[in-house]
Amino acid sequence: MSAYARPASLDEALELLAADGAVPFGGGTDLAGQVDRGIREPLTLVDLRDVGLATVELDGDGLRIGAAVTLAELAASPLLEPYAAVPAAASLAASPLLRNVGTVGGNLCQHTRCWYYRGEEWHCWLGGGDTCYAQIGDHRKHGLEPGDCISAHPSDLAPALAACGALVDVRSAGGSRELELLDLYRRPTAENRSLLTLEPGELAAAVRLPAPPDASAYRRLGERAAFSFPLVSVAAARRGEETTLVAAGVANVPRRLDPSDPLAELPGNPQSAWKRRALATLVERALADVSPGS
Repeated sequence: MSAYARPASLDEALELLAADGAVPFGGGTDLAGQVDRGIREPLTLVDLRDVGLATVELDGDGLRIGAAVTLAELAASPLLEPYAAVPAAASLAASPLLRNVGTVGGNLCQHTRCWYYRGEEWHCWLGGGDTCYAQIGDHRKHGLEPGDCISAHPSDLAPALAACGALVDVRSAGGSRELELLDLYRRPTAENRSLLTLEPGELAAAVRLPAPPDASAYRRLGERAAFSFPLVSVAAARRGEETTLVAAGVANVPRRLDPSDPLAELPGNPQSAWKRRALATLVERALADVSPGS
């Protein structure tokens, strides 16, 4: 049974998170599933609802989005209208019920949805075992890159925020640092199988967006229009003549793509190679969405 703490300030929350076994708790939509499957056994749940991270605010020419802002709030905020890809991604994530509870921080930091990682009957490589069962089993919905783990990144928000130039405000009891959003993620290694670059006790406290791009768009493919995670998704953002493309669902982490050759370095595993065709189509549509005069 986990202990529960509801701090009244961010400093208090960070002090609590510095303790072994303490984990941040926002909406809990991903954490509850991890606990249920035995993936995590937190000693203390640190509730972030009262620590000042639940607002979307102007920040110079851009915006600051607290980690505890819900997906529904993000999708509906008029401040996000100039960043069209972001509210589009937020409005497509999960289901209406989950969007009313799930948070920005939780969506960005969620664990992979690979059924071997989530399944109680397997102890896969990413979870600390010796075998990536996806590679010897069903991996139709997995990544396109080879490696020790071929899971696919599931966040809708990550590619949209990254394409728009987002930075992540990382806090801990010992200080703070700022990362480009894609630097929040890492490929797992035998020595460190985490998919995040956060250190113990660190919290992705907020996301900071620069001035809006000239145009942005988000395209995704799922098994159905709602209530599903993206199998492949692409966000595009254009500033002047430069366009940024970021994809999810094709690798362990969100991947920045070269607009001139978006399929480079994504060869496709045997059963997931169909995602190359889907990715090419989504890239074409996203680029058309942000082209001048579109």
